[in-house]
Amino acid sequence: MENNLIAHIIGQIVLGLILIFPLWKIHSKAGKDPVLSLFIFLPYLGILIVSLILAFSRWPATEPVTNYDR
Repeated sequence: MENNLIAHIIGQIVLGLILIFPLWKIHSKAGKDPVLSLFIFLPYLGILIVSLILAFSRWPATEPVTNYDR
């Protein structure tokens, strides 16, 4: 029983370490604070929080370009 818990915790840490770099880059390119990608280390809720932040926030690449330099 205890070995399963330790294996699960190690699995969560490894998954977080694998996902942290791509999520950091995605948050940066989306114009968000890349530190938000650290939510991935919260068990079970982390991927949901990160996904919701990215899904429901405004992305600068999809905003219309306005030219005020005239």
